[in-house]
Amino acid sequence: MIVRAGGAQRAALAAVALIVFLSLFGGPAVGSGAWMEGGSSGGAASFWTPARMRAAKPIEVRQLRSPRAARVNEFGSDFVEVADPTAPGFRVHGVIFVDLGFFGYGRCSGTAVRSPNRSVVITAAHCIHSGSRFGRWYRLQAAFVPAYRFGQRPFGIFPVRWVDTTKEWRDSGSENFDVGAMVVGRNEGGKTLTEAVGGAGIAWGLKPRQTFDVHGYPAEPPFDGETQRICQGTPFLGHDPGSFVMPGPLNLAVTCQLNGGASGGGWMIEGGETLNGVTDYGYFDEASPAYGAYFGKEVARLYGRATAVQ
Repeated sequence: MIVRAGGAQRAALAAVALIVFLSLFGGPAVGSGAWMEGGSSGGAASFWTPARMRAAKPIEVRQLRSPRAARVNEFGSDFVEVADPTAPGFRVHGVIFVDLGFFGYGRCSGTAVRSPNRSVVITAAHCIHSGSRFGRWYRLQAAFVPAYRFGQRPFGIFPVRWVDTTKEWRDSGSENFDVGAMVVGRNEGGKTLTEAVGGAGIAWGLKPRQTFDVHGYPAEPPFDGETQRICQGTPFLGHDPGSFVMPGPLNLAVTCQLNGGASGGGWMIEGGETLNGVTDYGYFDEASPAYGAYFGKEVARLYGRATAVQ
């Protein structure tokens, strides 16, 4: 999640260094999507040990100002732990891990969706690409672990083979288009993602005024990234004023107070059956909602491109 402060604070030099690294060495950009490196199931399983998964830090590419960490009973009390992430309706949500080379390991959240190739994960675009026409892909040793919990991978690990974002994210970096897609390979047991965990439906072009169940794996205090969390029954509140000055459909606000690591987590409607948004950012030095991108026609095109990958 892009975590921002409402004041004029600046980030630590390490965060800036990470941004520079990702911009310069995140891998070559291509017109539509990028093929990943290190994408075998056996390689992903051996590379992503429990220790490496625990060491992964939230991908906050555009974090140029320092957040105030969430505190229990203030920003985190309504983002409750999911008791059994392997249960139906929860197993489709998981953690995305990415190797960032010298700068360690990154992580985001994502959701498996039904598709003809049975292998598509939807997440936030900034978990895949740094944004704008000069941005870069994050292409090293990426993997999806559905129902992750304390280093465990109950349904195996799915290496990421291909990634893409909305075209507008790659053109302008507009947060109104902060949606990405991944196509993953089979797990260690030879199963496709849908065979292993099923998949959520996905919808676009709906009215903004929905009630969402927000899923994700927040990894900053008071959370540790080891458990799936949910804000259940959160109604649409409106739009971030900043959304009006950026290209694209206005984003969505809900009252789920989460933090870094929850980027890309699924916003579910229709009793948790259908994906209709992902977590993008929030202002965590204020009592602020969380914001997600509206699923419009560009998300439909992105989904179509992902489902065509074999």
